[in-house]
Amino acid sequence: MTRIATAPSAWSNEDDRALGADIDLETCLTQAAEAGFEGIEDGYKFPQDSGELKATLERHGLSLAAVSHGLHLLDRSVEDEREAMQPAIDRAKAAGADVVIVKEVSNAIFDKADTPLSRKPELTSQDWDSFGLKLEQIATHCADQGVTCVYHHYMGTVVQTPDEIDRLVMETGPNLHLLFDTAQCYFGGGDPVQLLTRHMPRVRHFHAGNIRVSPMAKARMNDMSLPQAVKSGVFTVPGDRDGSVDFKTCLNLLQASNYAGWVVCTAGQDPAERDPAKFQTMGQQTLRDLVGATGVAA
Repeated sequence: MTRIATAPSAWSNEDDRALGADIDLETCLTQAAEAGFEGIEDGYKFPQDSGELKATLERHGLSLAAVSHGLHLLDRSVEDEREAMQPAIDRAKAAGADVVIVKEVSNAIFDKADTPLSRKPELTSQDWDSFGLKLEQIATHCADQGVTCVYHHYMGTVVQTPDEIDRLVMETGPNLHLLFDTAQCYFGGGDPVQLLTRHMPRVRHFHAGNIRVSPMAKARMNDMSLPQAVKSGVFTVPGDRDGSVDFKTCLNLLQASNYAGWVVCTAGQDPAERDPAKFQTMGQQTLRDLVGATGVAA
């Protein structure tokens, strides 16, 4: 059964922590529950103790959808990375989640306000060979512990564009799965429907994020950084009339493949400009209506 979750970035941005810094965790969890979400991903304001984390979420009727770990495989050995990510694996299992989200952050620029996205890092063909092998070893380490490792393609990283997502899938497998993110795909130059169709067998986690085309065009034209693009309003939730992602077709694809993971409503927004409770409620209701219409939910 597919369940609908949210991410704390709507209340407190993970990349630009000045956004939503004044919003406490209790407000985030209360509003997430009131919006009708069943789960939420981990965030930097969440309790670090797994027992306390699980109890806090349960108090609000929420499950932990996933935890995240930033990889440094370009400058670490696989052995060192396994050790570095073990706390995230342990945290997920102890708090009731079975998904660990990863992305390479060693040379990423997504959190650098003064670095334009045109300067994103890229991998050579030789780098890809090594990177893919290391990723699969990390994913196998997770799988051996009963945890699904999903890779998040993301703006300002080495896996951003459609070609880079294709290369990631080609160079890895079968234990590394994909976190498919509709907004990141669109902003990265891809068609979410086409890319999801191509890689649906590898998808084990789904971020339903929306894109406003006008701010995206301005961000590209002015060569903004990701934090600047976020503040300009490039991201929004499903159901926003200014958004351009075809969620109906994407959810139909999930249904056709018997997808059974989380569908996560995401939107990196400035909470001072766009009320998280209002927008997340809009996103949840839109996804719930579409899930019911497409039959994704069992």
